[in-house]
Amino acid sequence: MIIDLFEEEDVVISTERLSLRLMKEDDAADIFEIRGDSNTASDAGIPCMKSIEEARDYIHRWIEDSMIIVLEDEVIGLIESYTDDELLYDSYFLGYYMKKKHRNKGYMTEALTALKNWWKEKGEEIPMLWIIPGNVASERVATKCGWTSLGCHLVDMDGFNQFVEFWK
Repeated sequence: MIIDLFEEEDVVISTERLSLRLMKEDDAADIFEIRGDSNTASDAGIPCMKSIEEARDYIHRWIEDSMIIVLEDEVIGLIESYTDDELLYDSYFLGYYMKKKHRNKGYMTEALTALKNWWKEKGEEIPMLWIIPGNVASERVATKCGWTSLGCHLVDMDGFNQFVEFWK
């Protein structure tokens, strides 16, 4: 869980261009824009959000487990953490998503690198990544940030089986 790694809930990690902070209820419209994009949902192997209400429900469930990526005053991306006790690896995982108009500009690489460095400075374990096989953009980001693929595994995600590539 991301919040477990912070001493205070109002921690902000800053880079040259970005700020990373915990998600707030006011982020619902941006969450909907990110997770309501059908291409993003397909690439990430997640259900596509259908409404702003769904985004609000998501925030209530994930508020302590997700970080928002902010460029100037705009929320442009999302990083979530989660665990699954039934998986092969005893670790927690990150998934990440970016608004379509902000892709291919190095923002996710910058954000994940900053988060990874922050954890290293705190002496915390670096989480693994969870990427749907064939999501070349996410694989490229993972490689640039120093994660290495451990291969694909079949996992049960809310009642349906899906192949997932783990990165450490």
